[in-house]
Amino acid sequence: MHQNIAEAQALTRLIRHEMGRHNVDCGEVEISVSHGTVHLYGRVRPRPGHEAHFDSEITSLVKAILHRPGVRDVIAEWTKVMPS
Repeated sequence: MHQNIAEAQALTRLIRHEMGRHNVDCGEVEISVSHGTVHLYGRVRPRPGHEAHFDSEITSLVKAILHRPGVRDVIAEWTKVMPS
């Protein structure tokens, strides 16, 4: 699968949009896309009031990204940060 820079940028925008739909703060997450593989790295936090379901929200987010057209795999190498 050949993916040019414009396609990778469009996919990155779609992923950012998907991140906004979940109760996970991904403001410190970097995204790189290469040949359909999405690499996520950085720090994630639960949105206020959603701490109890943080892990399930992350799972839901990754599944949603995997179902986006053009995505073949998601590698999430992020650090989960819980509020103190």
